[in-house]
Amino acid sequence: MRILIVDDDSLNRFLLVHMLEQNGYLDCYEAESGHEALSLAKRIQPELVLLDVMMEDMSGFEVAPLLKAQTDEIYLPIIFITALDDEDSLVRCLDVGGDDFVAKPFNKTILAAKISAHARTRELSKKSFEQNQQLKFYRNAVEREHKIVEHIFGNAVTNDAKLLPYLDFKLLPATDFNGDLLLFSAGPSGGLYYLVGDFTGHGLAAAIGALPVSQAFHAMASKGLSVFEMAATLNETLLKLLPGDMFFAAAIVHVSLCGTRLEIWNSGMPDLLLFNAQGEVVERFSSQHMALGILEADEMGKEIQRYQSTLGDRLLAFSDGVIEIMDPEQNMLSEKQIEHWVAAQANVTVTELFERITQFSQNTNPSDDLTCVSYTCQSLLALEHQQTIAPIPFHLTFELDASAIKEGDPVQSVVNMVCSQTGMYALHARLFTVVSELYNNALDHGVLKLDSGLKHSPDGFETYFDLRMQRLAQLSQAEITMTLTFEPVKRSLIILVRDSGPGFDYQLRLKQASLEDCFGRGIQLVAELTDSVRYLDAGNAVEVMFNV
Repeated sequence: MRILIVDDDSLNRFLLVHMLEQNGYLDCYEAESGHEALSLAKRIQPELVLLDVMMEDMSGFEVAPLLKAQTDEIYLPIIFITALDDEDSLVRCLDVGGDDFVAKPFNKTILAAKISAHARTRELSKKSFEQNQQLKFYRNAVEREHKIVEHIFGNAVTNDAKLLPYLDFKLLPATDFNGDLLLFSAGPSGGLYYLVGDFTGHGLAAAIGALPVSQAFHAMASKGLSVFEMAATLNETLLKLLPGDMFFAAAIVHVSLCGTRLEIWNSGMPDLLLFNAQGEVVERFSSQHMALGILEADEMGKEIQRYQSTLGDRLLAFSDGVIEIMDPEQNMLSEKQIEHWVAAQANVTVTELFERITQFSQNTNPSDDLTCVSYTCQSLLALEHQQTIAPIPFHLTFELDASAIKEGDPVQSVVNMVCSQTGMYALHARLFTVVSELYNNALDHGVLKLDSGLKHSPDGFETYFDLRMQRLAQLSQAEITMTLTFEPVKRSLIILVRDSGPGFDYQLRLKQASLEDCFGRGIQLVAELTDSVRYLDAGNAVEVMFNV
């Protein structure tokens, strides 16, 4: 331990050096004046100072604060050596920066004990200083990394600015990085897509998955993929990327060009609420699928929720952080409270909703990320643009016998083949839905002769699909033909699907179909998504047309 002894009396310095050496302190330095002490301290960086109070050039009271000022953040103990015994002088020793004092004549035992005590304090200070330096280094490194990540996120997680007038939204992360995600993009032939998602947890670890999701979402939206295809692709990507204990709850919404036809895929998010203009809930879109990044591709369901809304209706989506926020008494906000707020003020904005959430929580910091987005049904014709299409006509025919039908669903292959033509990808989402509906109707009702009436109850659904699997396994003679004809001059795509079944009374079925039923809505859906539809023969052939 380096000890600096400052005293203008050489005998005192000699006695102190002798006492210190006897106690094992061999690294001692002497200064006979205040000025010499200040100069020597700069050079040797003492770890403890024994300082005389009364000196000719500078008093110890003057030297002490100057010595302290020369040190870094590590504690430098200064022990005053004094013959003064009045209280005011001793108090002043401490006021000017001294940490202790010993009286003359020196008591060897007391001096050694005080030096030992202050040495321990300095060692603790030294360790604390080193730890603070390490923390400062790591903090600076983390801040730099955060700036790099923020820069990457700012350039990678982008949205279509022209959609800002159509969506009202707000995101509030619980930490620097948001585990919630909001993406939106215009479709290739008008309409819009948006995704509201929530990664497990929050902060940087949760947000890191936003990069591949954002890139994939915008790429798929630009091609006009269906919300199921988007979900399937994101699931496959995240299944490879995320660790086993992490997943991505997401709701994907596609709004058609007319602005009122909704297609929704909900994987583990809270209910999406559709309000009418009076603030009443007219439909709930509950989660029908597991969160993305959990199931293998063949385990995923394909059900898409579709709804024909009305101009002025309002679709509200939010992450679970919103409805699970607590007030100081640990009461959860809940979905019912949001419904109450909208019922009381139908035109309440998302910003106003967040103000009420803040009032409810009484400014308690949220433990999870908060996200809310609102879309009011309105015409999206301003987003429409004419596609450049291939000038070459084509005629494709797909003939599937029983063995081909049993091999699997050909819809994706058919749609991919059509949409590989220039300008046809704008039809992708509608085409996928229509071809799926036509093919499944031909298979289920034409070939397998299944009755949709079985779906009146949850048990009926199970019976229906069990029967479907049995009949499909036993199928030996059947045929489904799909013919697609494209006429570039008329800018029309005509699809004809014919099955080998006996047909059905489609006019009666069309009259009986109800949007309130859990079945039988396929005819109406196809009519809404295409520009014309007509049944032929005995009802075992149907022709639809798209204007491209």
